[in-house]
Amino acid sequence: MSTPTGRTLGLAGLPGLLRRNADYRRLFGATVVSFLGNWFGFVAASGFVTQQTGSGGLAAVVFAAQVLPVFLVAPVAGVVADRVDRRRLMVGVSCAAALPALGLLVATFLEAPWLAIGCVALIALCSAFFEPVTAAVVPRLVARADLSLAQAAIGAVWGTMLFVGAALGGLAAATLGREASYVLNALTFLVAAGFVLRIRTSLRPLGPMSTGTAGQVLRSQLVELGQFARRRKLTRALLVTKTGVGLANGIVGLLPAFAILRFGGDDAAIGVLLGARGAGALIGPIVGRAIARDDGRRLLLVCGGAILTYGLAYLFLPLTDSLAVAAVCVVLAHAGGGAQWVLSTFGLQASTPDAIRGRVMSLDFGLATGAVGISSLAAGGIAELIGLASTSWLLVGVALMYGVIWLAWTRDLWSAGEDPLREVPDEVTRSDGLEGA
Repeated sequence: MSTPTGRTLGLAGLPGLLRRNADYRRLFGATVVSFLGNWFGFVAASGFVTQQTGSGGLAAVVFAAQVLPVFLVAPVAGVVADRVDRRRLMVGVSCAAALPALGLLVATFLEAPWLAIGCVALIALCSAFFEPVTAAVVPRLVARADLSLAQAAIGAVWGTMLFVGAALGGLAAATLGREASYVLNALTFLVAAGFVLRIRTSLRPLGPMSTGTAGQVLRSQLVELGQFARRRKLTRALLVTKTGVGLANGIVGLLPAFAILRFGGDDAAIGVLLGARGAGALIGPIVGRAIARDDGRRLLLVCGGAILTYGLAYLFLPLTDSLAVAAVCVVLAHAGGGAQWVLSTFGLQASTPDAIRGRVMSLDFGLATGAVGISSLAAGGIAELIGLASTSWLLVGVALMYGVIWLAWTRDLWSAGEDPLREVPDEVTRSDGLEGA
């Protein structure tokens, strides 16, 4: 069993948490290999589509295909996650994702960019069930005092694997061929399933189950979710925090086009820019957690400030012709994005009971990815009309405006006399199911 530790800044307490908590270590391992493979595959697929078509806009469509399906199935995914054994669900969707990952080989062989985009979308459908469930089960595997550390570590894994996976993926695709990246991606899904299968803690949802037909159950579960969010401004605020960065995230979909069409690079250049995104996403959660110190008021301020940081950093991307300077802009932008993502996720985990946590985390993930997908599709179309630079500045304006409005709306929460997270009853925030570690 995991025992609580004192508050530590950054990720200093992670080695100890991994040593004493076997089940969290297994979940952590699953996220490491899964994220690593994802970025190997994405770099190769986006480079393939861009070079096959010569279109900067279609690079953003590949990115949209990676995220938009999550938004479309998020309501169903959340209900499923609160009604079935979450461990079996994660294993099943990980194994299923290996098939479209191998389908990218077929797309490359047939020189069919739209088939590649379809395979990326199918992988994303599997992720719609895997990633929100990962966030939902973390509070079951660790003590409440370790929760922010555990979630910050998983957020840092995402950034680390994007940094490593995108950089190595670009190098592997450029030297070994894209086919090698696709095979490695498929294998990582199977390895991740093996890690999750070894988790011993029960991951069955806690609380009573709704009865009735499938339609009645879905409706009642979503109504319960809506009532829960409507009663709690803190929940609503955290649910729409990621949307601010998401609505401007179409810029990320344009990074392959910047790398190839603006900087004259290849898959390796795509890997540099996406790796810079990962470096920022690695740094952001560590710095953000150190500033927030698990205080809900600080957490909300960091989340709002992170949206503004994202916009301001990307403001300078179109002004440079240097890949190195562009990479610095990307690092700074996604340091803000990474801090905001992890801290808002922790806030929801800490303030949501297990019986509804799957739906809340899936809704959070769905809203964020929906915003990213819509932004990416819009960015792809607008870039064809007005160019990469003007499209980027348009998205920057969206981020800055959203950040200012969100901070003004949540002022009563971040300026409150008491920490809003402390107002949550103990029975809501306590960690359950700490067994088998």
